[in-house]
Amino acid sequence: MATSLGQLLDALADTAQSTEPTAAARADAGTALGELGRALAQLRRDGVSPAIGDRREHQVAALAAACTELAARAPATEQTLAGLAAAAADTLAVLHDHSTVASRWAAATAVAETVTPLVQVLAGTLTAGPAAQWLAEVERQSVLVQQTAALQPPSRADSAILDRPLAGPAVPASSDPALVVPDAVAVLLRATGSAAESPSVAEVLAYTLAAETLSDAAQRLHSAAEPGAGQAAALAWRAVRAALRPYDDGSRRPHHDAPPAVHAALRLHASLNRPGSDPALRAEPLRAAVAAAAQHLPTLATQLMYRTVRSWADTGALVAYARDVPPREERVAAYLRGYQLGGLVRVDAVDLQPVAGSLHNARLLSLAVAARAAESGRPGADFPRRALAANQAVLDQPQTAAALEVARREAGRQLQLARGRTPGPTRAR
Repeated sequence: MATSLGQLLDALADTAQSTEPTAAARADAGTALGELGRALAQLRRDGVSPAIGDRREHQVAALAAACTELAARAPATEQTLAGLAAAAADTLAVLHDHSTVASRWAAATAVAETVTPLVQVLAGTLTAGPAAQWLAEVERQSVLVQQTAALQPPSRADSAILDRPLAGPAVPASSDPALVVPDAVAVLLRATGSAAESPSVAEVLAYTLAAETLSDAAQRLHSAAEPGAGQAAALAWRAVRAALRPYDDGSRRPHHDAPPAVHAALRLHASLNRPGSDPALRAEPLRAAVAAAAQHLPTLATQLMYRTVRSWADTGALVAYARDVPPREERVAAYLRGYQLGGLVRVDAVDLQPVAGSLHNARLLSLAVAARAAESGRPGADFPRRALAANQAVLDQPQTAAALEVARREAGRQLQLARGRTPGPTRAR
């Protein structure tokens, strides 16, 4: 099952607060503080402030060192607290490609807040000595970080990194949409957020199909749901595929094996489109899963727009017929060759503007359907509330209402043009 850094830290804090301070629990808490020290040290190395030598960097480094020194004096153990803390530290390493300076500061403040209940497990139980001194230092440095966070709080958008889902062990045999949907969304976010490798056109087509299906399911969460918002988001994701129609990178062909992210996208699509899917959306686990997954649709669109499309433009990985992209003077010869080999051109950022624009529309309209899904999905304790808050912050901006209307019209126009356009031959023709 997919999980997130925020869920792990919340579970760690809740478990610590309900733990009896036995000798084993104290050792467990000390080891857990060492794992959080490892997480803070990694955040400090990656950067938690845009200014070198900033107070935030010094305080996070000092808290990391204090946690590490205290853990070195605790008996080696690995029980519930230590396991949760280690998982949280490992999650931060996985989120490296998705994080920014601001989001790392948000993660550091959340980790510092989680230090407090672990300190309470150890408080008053240590005899005078180095361990007790380091415990006092951990508590002091944790308070300093939290005080700085109160003066320089992370924004709602930056805190959304805490709700970024990460896929758990694959369960390919499972057909339960309540399990398939969150894991599939986690895989898609990982695939589109990686800086190491850009998805192919065929892969992005599969991702947008899954996003369209999820948008439509989010719209259908409640019979009284406002018509239009979810449908517009689904149409906007369909318009992305229409905008991609002229472009190719050699991946538009039959494949014997689907990459993991494509497989995840197709599983999500199939699980929400199987017969009887509408009645299934009345089941509480699936409603909660769809509502939670919808909160990440804007992030998926953003990553495709700013990472994938930009990578395509920078690397020149895509080609298209000159007749299918906006005309340019230097391409007159290719344009005149029509749909022949000589009519192919390598596209750049200007040529990809229609794709970027369609993803911008999908992002805006996905914000609306995500907020509506949160109202209809009856979110539980593990709902990605930070992601919802980030989405709502954009919707609350004065210019967003007008931008949403423009996005609706533009998505409809793109689909209308795609229906009336006579496409050029594909490489398979």
